Amino acid sequence: MSGTEVMIIALLLAVGGAVVWRDRSTDHASSGSVANSPAEEESSEVATSTGPPPAASIAVLPFTDLSAEKDQQYFSDGIAEEILNVLVRIEGLKVASRTSAFQFRSPATGIPAIARELGVRHVLEGSVRKAGNRVRIDAQLIDASTDEHLWAETFDRTLTAEDLFAIQDEIAAATVSALRTKLGDALAATPPAAPVRTTKVEAYELFLEARALFQARRDLGTADELLSRAIEIDPKFADALAIRAAIHQFGGEYGVRFDDERAARATGRALAEKALAIDGTNSLAIAVVALSHIFDHVEGISNVPLEKIFANFQRALELNPADSNALAWLGVAYSFVGSHEKAVMTYTRCIETDPTLAACRSNLAAMQLSLGRVDAANKIIDAAADSGVLTANPITLFTLVDLKRRDAFLFQAFNSPLLRGWRKFGALYDALSSPGQDHRALAAELEAFLDESGASARAYGLLNAIGDYERPLQGVFYWLPAMRAYRRSPEFKAHMTASGLPDYWRKHGFPPQCKPVGSKDFKCE
Repeated sequence: MSGTEVMIIALLLAVGGAVVWRDRSTDHASSGSVANSPAEEESSEVATSTGPPPAASIAVLPFTDLSAEKDQQYFSDGIAEEILNVLVRIEGLKVASRTSAFQFRSPATGIPAIARELGVRHVLEGSVRKAGNRVRIDAQLIDASTDEHLWAETFDRTLTAEDLFAIQDEIAAATVSALRTKLGDALAATPPAAPVRTTKVEAYELFLEARALFQARRDLGTADELLSRAIEIDPKFADALAIRAAIHQFGGEYGVRFDDERAARATGRALAEKALAIDGTNSLAIAVVALSHIFDHVEGISNVPLEKIFANFQRALELNPADSNALAWLGVAYSFVGSHEKAVMTYTRCIETDPTLAACRSNLAAMQLSLGRVDAANKIIDAAADSGVLTANPITLFTLVDLKRRDAFLFQAFNSPLLRGWRKFGALYDALSSPGQDHRALAAELEAFLDESGASARAYGLLNAIGDYERPLQGVFYWLPAMRAYRRSPEFKAHMTASGLPDYWRKHGFPPQCKPVGSKDFKCE
């Protein structure tokens, strides 16, 4: 790496170390781009409403942690999230997403201002104080248009799982009752009960802590350990089994060390199937099983029809339309088969549901770029960086190369857990920028580094982009410009044939980069 590149990285780390990169000082490369249609522009950013919010609308803010040690925020957040999950099932009630509402932790921002930004009329806020075997939860419902308190109550109970779920039900019911008093019969009289996830309060606390890490895609190894302990306490804890199953599918991409990732995926699928044996309507477990079959297709080892996999994703979303993980993984499945437009719509919906699920933003940018929409891809990357939710995975790196954003690439690569210890970031960028040239020496060096560091299979996708085509691309993003040379290779054709995609394409249509040749062959550019 050159001295200039080292200086760039050092300066960026000094600025804050967070994954934030605006890159607005230079014009983005736009060669080969096409003009974005209004639909494309809309899909590149989550639209914000400018009109008055609907009367039947609410945001649930993160409950304040009032514990003496101030170390129970995950618990307070979990209580608020469970209430939100009940309210979101009420027909006719618009509920701001968890991640949008949970931005607002500072008491300096007034309720009317928060409501305006979230586009809602009402706000539910509260606090949680946990001490010994007691828990006290305060909650209040506010009409932000008048700053009027519509309802408030304090719940002081023994700290048991049964009491916690009962409190969540009571708060949701009281909120709906207050709204119906004001709005009439537009809302259902009785909200659905909060799911009784477990009867073991210790297991529930471990679950809440792990769920926060999982959704943030942070410290997944720690989350896995927490969930393992929760399952030891309650072996029939389906939600804990489902999240642990998900971590075993893709945790390696986020730094979890598995001796054998394929074996880890099989373990994860078994965990998901165990969750489904306990609760057949667990949407996350259904989506995890579908995702594991997609990864098996990538490696050419699955006999499960792709149509069945897509049906399972759709079933998961029918059970829980707000399951951002299921949306993210359905987008991955659409990306894998080359259904670019469906992938764009799915990732856009994922971002609307959960603006902080970084993978959906990176994947959306990649799919827009695969469709030649350079301007849309740049806007998505800018918005993700501005929000601090730009991931450092191979998909992001490929996208930044194709967008000719070298400095952003260097920063992201330097912070990627998949490349921790690598020292030739500039050379890697140059190689990814010119895939048609001979990079065998660098590819051999990178492969040796990945082997020695025990890197995730996802990291080996970097080799596909610089001329080493031995392994099938694990990131399932075959369609980026950076992958053009790989798509033209005999190895790509062999990998696609093993995955079963050509047969699927003949039934459902070929991707824009591919076309059939005769009745049995195909060609990709």
